[in-house]
Parts: sequence; structure tokens; C-alpha cells
Amino acid sequence: MKKKVIVLLLGLAIMNLCYSKNFMDKMMFRFVYDVQAKAFEKSTRLNSDEHWLDIGENGVSKYYSRWKNDYWHINDSLKAIGGDFNSIQRVVREKGIESSQFNYYIYKNYPSQRHQTVDYYSIELFQYQEPMGQDWELAEGDTTILNHPCHKAVCNYHGRTWTAYYATDIPISDGPWKLCGLPGLILRAYDHDGAFIINCIGIHQEVGGEITMRDAKKRKMKPEQAHKLIELIDSDPDAYMESQGHKSTTYDEKGRPMKMPQMPKRAYYESYSSGDKK
Repeated sequence: MKKKVIVLLLGLAIMNLCYSKNFMDKMMFRFVYDVQAKAFEKSTRLNSDEHWLDIGENGVSKYYSRWKNDYWHINDSLKAIGGDFNSIQRVVREKGIESSQFNYYIYKNYPSQRHQTVDYYSIELFQYQEPMGQDWELAEGDTTILNHPCHKAVCNYHGRTWTAYYATDIPISDGPWKLCGLPGLILRAYDHDGAFIINCIGIHQEVGGEITMRDAKKRKMKPEQAHKLIELIDSDPDAYMESQGHKSTTYDEKGRPMKMPQMPKRAYYESYSSGDKK
């Protein structure tokens, strides 16, 4: 067993050279965020994740979960050399990769300035594009984060109210998730319902490397359409499969057809429902 894992890890190292991805920009900075997030709206527990914001020398940025990214890297690399589900899960465990419920990859200033491309991983890989930015209002309540003096701002965006703290001595108009547009990097953000709390815990300069986009089959659509399907997948995956023309039947332990139980409502970063699009 140990020998097989070593072989798989060696294969993974080899596949690093041909992992399928598209170059977007040369990386200059990496900002590391600790994220505490609810999985469901009525949850009282917050799940931990580590997110990275990579900034390119030409202004392109990429925001994603470190753990989710490591998982997809292993998944794609091992599948390319014939790995199956069990071998993928074995390497994931061996490398100590944590689980993540953050399915976004957000590319700001791509394909053009002030626009962003979003890849969202679910049963399918959805991709959509939209304008960047929020309408911020400056507020009282300055603080210091990682020895950087920070100012406070508040916005309403896609159904949630956000508070952010940004550092003007880091003149990068970007931040975690889709938050951006302030005269300095956002180092802390949280929504007013207490579902998402994001804190910068590390700043790395001149890290080298590349900002890339995973080369995979993507279903391109408008953001409203993508999120409608995402919510259907999360609440009733059988109904989603049937809506796509696939017969889906779930069976119990005795082989009898059964209806999937209704899932609790997930806590989403955003909503594209009427009235929530600002």
C-alpha cells in the first residue's frame, strides 16, 4: 500500500509539468486569508478555510481556496495518468488536504479591466462574466491589521451588507472574494449576518510563479442563470439532473427507489434574485 502511494505521488510530481492550465499573468503578490464561513443559513457553526488572493504584474488577480485548488490539482493530475477515485482520495489524505466548501475561482480584471470572470465548481463547471466592484460608503472606525493602518467602508452587494477594512499603504484596489474598488487592499471583511468572516493573515511579495486558469470543459452563461442552477443542485440534485434531460433515481439500502431528502438552505455569499443584484 505504501509503495503504491509513493508511486502515485511520483506520478503526481511528473504530471505537475503538464497539468492543463492557461497562463494569465505573472504573479507578484500573494495575500493569505483566514475564512470562517457558514455552510447553511441556520448553522451556528463556522467552518474554517484558507483562501489566497494572487495579484499579477498586469493587474489580473485570482481568488480561490487553497484546499480546493490543491484537490483539483491532484484530481486532474492523477486522472491524466489513469488514477481512479480511490487513488485520488488516498493522495488527498496523504497530503493532508482539508475539505473546502468554497467553489469559486474569481479572476478580476479579466478578460478586460473592470470585469471579472467567475468559475464555479458544482456538478458542472459554470463560468460567467460580470462587471467588478461595489458602491462603498466610507465609515468611522479605523483600525490596524498586520501593522497596516486601515480605514472602514460598508456596502450592499448581491443581497448582503458587507463591512471592509482596507489599507491605503497597500495601493492595490482588490480584496477577498468579489470585494474590491477601494483605495487600498481589503485586509478584513465580514457580512452583517455573521455568515462570512475574512481576515488577512499573510502578505507575500515577489513570490514568482504564474496566475493560471484551469483548462476544463465549462458551461458559460449569465451569472443569474448559473446561480439559479447552483441553488437547484444544492437543494435537489435529482431535479437538476432531470432538468438537464438525465433520468436520475436514488435508491435506499434495499434497492428501492427513494426521494432525496430536502437539503437545508445553504449560506451563499450572494444572491441574484430580484432586488439583490446591487
